[in-house]
Amino acid sequence: MSPIITGLLLAVGVSVFVMTMAGRIGVLLAMKPENRLDNIPQRAAALLRFGLGQKRMVDPEEFTPGLMHVLIFAAFLVLALRTVMLFVMGFSETALVLLTDLTDPFWAAHPALLSVYKLYLLAKDLVAVGALLGCAYFVYARALVKPDRMSPSWEAYLILGFISGLMITEFLFGGSHMVPREQSMPLATSNFVWWEPATSVVGMAMRPLGYTAAHVLGVAGFWIHLSIVLAFLNFLPWGKHFHVITGLPNVFFLRLGQGQRNTQSAKLPTPNLEKEEFGTATVKDLTWKQGMDLYSCTECGRCQTHCPTYITGKPLTHKGVNQDLKHWIWDHQMWVEEGRGPSGTTEPLPEIIGSALKAETVWACTSCGWCETACPVFIENVPRLIDMRRYQVQVKADFPPEIQRVFEGIERQGNPWGLGQDRRDEWAEDLALPTWGDGGGPYEYLFFVGCAGSYDDKQKKVSRALVKILREAGVSFATLSKQEMCNGDTARRLGNEYLYQTMAKTNVETWNSMGVKAVITQCPHCFNTIKNEYPEFGGEYRVINHTQLINDLLKEKRIKLSAVMNEKLTYHDPCYLGRHNGVYDAPREVLKAIPGLEVVEMQRSKREGFCCGAGGGRMWMEEHIGTRINHNRLNEAALTLKHAEDPNTPYPSATDKQKPGQVGDYKEPGGKGIVAVACPFCSTMLKDAVNDTGREELIKVKDITELVADALEVKTGTGTVAPSVAVSAKPE
Repeated sequence: MSPIITGLLLAVGVSVFVMTMAGRIGVLLAMKPENRLDNIPQRAAALLRFGLGQKRMVDPEEFTPGLMHVLIFAAFLVLALRTVMLFVMGFSETALVLLTDLTDPFWAAHPALLSVYKLYLLAKDLVAVGALLGCAYFVYARALVKPDRMSPSWEAYLILGFISGLMITEFLFGGSHMVPREQSMPLATSNFVWWEPATSVVGMAMRPLGYTAAHVLGVAGFWIHLSIVLAFLNFLPWGKHFHVITGLPNVFFLRLGQGQRNTQSAKLPTPNLEKEEFGTATVKDLTWKQGMDLYSCTECGRCQTHCPTYITGKPLTHKGVNQDLKHWIWDHQMWVEEGRGPSGTTEPLPEIIGSALKAETVWACTSCGWCETACPVFIENVPRLIDMRRYQVQVKADFPPEIQRVFEGIERQGNPWGLGQDRRDEWAEDLALPTWGDGGGPYEYLFFVGCAGSYDDKQKKVSRALVKILREAGVSFATLSKQEMCNGDTARRLGNEYLYQTMAKTNVETWNSMGVKAVITQCPHCFNTIKNEYPEFGGEYRVINHTQLINDLLKEKRIKLSAVMNEKLTYHDPCYLGRHNGVYDAPREVLKAIPGLEVVEMQRSKREGFCCGAGGGRMWMEEHIGTRINHNRLNEAALTLKHAEDPNTPYPSATDKQKPGQVGDYKEPGGKGIVAVACPFCSTMLKDAVNDTGREELIKVKDITELVADALEVKTGTGTVAPSVAVSAKPE
């Protein structure tokens, strides 16, 4: 042991680390402030569950690699104390003897403490073996399996080497103290001991070398171990393994609502427009939390496995965005921190778009939420991209030209199609619907029809079908008729925050003045916005999606389904209903209640459901690059229906994650049946895909509401019940 060498190692290693971290922290301090210290108990609970508990690491789609990571993570936690012990040993021979010789009189005088220490040594040995197993697995995965989500990386092999080296040198050091000298010494024991099983095996393997050789190996192992610790520490802030330092804090500072009930919060942060918060232009417009997100990206690639833009060849991967932004910041650290540009003089930072990212990258996102659902350290990708869109729209007026008419339509006519406000209730002209505020009522629900339900010819059928169901069940409801206006979701996701806030405030003011307490929606985008985002403007309503309401009516036996549909059907999960709000079971329970329907699941379903391509305002934009997202999804549905017809049809294993999206590569016509939806955007995208791929005679796209209305047992005016009949879902 040498206090001088130990002290020099620590002084150099820690000093370099502090200087590096000072720059990294300085960048975060130069970014915008953000309050992430609210609701400490909830944050602490999330840290325990997702940080220390590693809940997301062992999600079903990545269970085995997640488990291997947990083994390595456990070793880091347990061996942190051992690292401190080893540095103390480096300074003190007394500490060395005390911590390696359990026959020392100190332990005899403190038997309870000795028992605790033995248990710690046992845990240390077990987690070290587990870490070696984890490292071996990841070397195998990277070198031979080569999963798509893992980018080739020399850094990964270096870090795996560091970790393996720490475990091996720990065993060498400990094992050397189990090799006796020729004459018995108090430090040495030659027997296998239960509290250090792996170390004992190493010690017994070293015995044939003799005490001197074993001692040299142990000393070398000790100094190599300390050197690796300090080298590892200083390497962390320069690469993707920075998450070892920032990962746990990033989980603690998560956006509240993330991860709860296995859903992904779709509530976007609301900027204060009166304070001219018009979006993200430069990296200094990012908040410190968004900066920490960049530091915390592990490049694990989980965000890619079901990402619609990555799988269909769009110029966006969230892993790539994180790396591009992070490395741009690191390459220009002084510019960000002190304002001194490459020339050494004070100059303004360049805009992110054009320097670190391309415009098409920012506009490609569908906001489906998969990236944030899958991320083990809760990186918030979508709000950051939407904030960049806000700047492009509100400050630069630089956005895809096709969405200009969308903004104009919402501004002038209250809907993205720009159709006349006076035509909003044409879909219900013959239905004699009650209008909220017409003197009738009181009404339990406001039926918010939505823009698609009011103007889109296909979705009008869904609106009418829902009215039929509500009336049959005796639900008390009314609409706003011509007074209804867009909820603003499309404008917000496309970056027009001013227009969104104008619509939201107007709607909330109107509804509150009318005494609205509960809202029915048939569009998940309306559902999400009114439920999660309107409360910030004083709109506190009980919001229920139409599939939830229909499911409740079935359970309460207020409606009955009797018409038999002898069809095969697969259900497509809308991102804003499923992943963003956790509504998975209600739609499926409704479908299973329809007599005769055979419901089969697509491989990518529920939490792993694949986007139709319409979210994030992409419904209104052209898809110029790569393959079409809706085609990928429909191909999977066609394959699923074909596999249901003929189980011998080749179908990629649900556990094979090496080629994400492969079920969407299916090009054959596929099986015959129904693709059920619960979203007007999904309906439009999938129907378009049916037409584009020539499957009109095979596949019908139907909203769940239409199917229920077709199967509904309707009471006649005399109180009798219409007989059950076998029907087939009507083609469009």
